Amino acid sequence: MSSSGPIVAGEARAAFALAADLAACRRPEDLEAALGGLPSLVGAEYVGAGELRRGGGEEVGVLPQVTQPYVFDADALADWAAHHHQHPVFARLPDARVLSYADFVSDREWRKLGIYSAYRRLGLRGELSLHLAWDERRTAVLTVHRVDRAFGERERELLETLAPHLRAAYARLEEGQEARRWRAALEDGLAHAGACVVIADAEGRIVDAGGGAEAVLGRWFEARQAPGSLPAELIDWVGEARASAPAPRLSRAMDGRRLEVTLAGATAEERLLVMREWRVGPADPAELAAALPVTRRQAEVLALLADGRSDAEIAHRLGISVRTVGHHVEHILDRLEVGNRTAAARVVHLPSGRLGY
Repeated sequence: MSSSGPIVAGEARAAFALAADLAACRRPEDLEAALGGLPSLVGAEYVGAGELRRGGGEEVGVLPQVTQPYVFDADALADWAAHHHQHPVFARLPDARVLSYADFVSDREWRKLGIYSAYRRLGLRGELSLHLAWDERRTAVLTVHRVDRAFGERERELLETLAPHLRAAYARLEEGQEARRWRAALEDGLAHAGACVVIADAEGRIVDAGGGAEAVLGRWFEARQAPGSLPAELIDWVGEARASAPAPRLSRAMDGRRLEVTLAGATAEERLLVMREWRVGPADPAELAAALPVTRRQAEVLALLADGRSDAEIAHRLGISVRTVGHHVEHILDRLEVGNRTAAARVVHLPSGRLGY
């Protein structure tokens, strides 16, 4: 590829095709595959994306994320990480333009910098860099490299054309990763409250189910019309619930347990259901002792505690002192690894198989 002259039709078509691939990126591996087409487009040997992370206002490390092909050996990366602050593009404030270190330093000045050792080790001569994202926590940069010559204005223009698509793809990955982190935290919290989440599409097909949701559906509903779908009864209920404001809750009881289903959210494409089940009525101390890491006496205390009894009532029922009840409660909290009486009672009311019970 020549470094001068206008972009030709073939290059424009290749750039549009790559932009379409970037628009379809939803996972890190999608971005890695799409970037595989960038070197041939701009006449580069290598393309990479990495982040400079910061914590408390200080730089805490450089994280290479994607490299096509992977040639940056450990020594070269160590050199780069040790001297990244010398890089004219990484070190400057974020810039929307496609930049090169040659825009800021001469070849002679570049060779005097400690960071040059990483480039010399890999035989890299030309480089173009593009800021993908930046905030107070990190700066993410994409770079393309050549081993034989510097990049020209045509390659820079091609990369400028793709810049909005590259940034949009990176932003979608960031949002997706953040959403996955929040969802994992949500599901963990719901699981400790005896709840789980089901996401279904408009036809009732299950998109995702976490926290034991499949087992809950199996316990409470009849066979489904098709594998991987919500039970027909639940599909009908969701349709009715969407038309109501506020959305009602589906509630039912069976064999000393209760189920409550809430339509927590609905779009044209997806429905979010939160299902919570718990035990009702007094717990059986023998069952608690068999299922939980507590002694028989502690199970008796726990059963009464979960039934809402005070320490004085528990002491009267069991014929022990209030002080002894307090000691038992302390041991129960420790063995169940919970912080208070309410959390301990919640463990009792969760159905079998949840939190080890």
